[in-house]
Amino acid sequence: MIKKGDVVKLKSGGPKMTVKGLAGVYWVCSWFVGEELKEGMFTSEQFEILN
Repeated sequence: MIKKGDVVKLKSGGPKMTVKGLAGVYWVCSWFVGEELKEGMFTSEQFEILN
């Protein structure tokens, strides 16, 4: 079960992301590109839990 604070990665690849919370049917995740903080919304089917 996915929860706030989990570290996840998209099944299609990409950086490790931290789950910030749930917004409707989407999970809000954040990650860094260099020193820049990025944020995106994904369904639970799009990623796998790493921790």
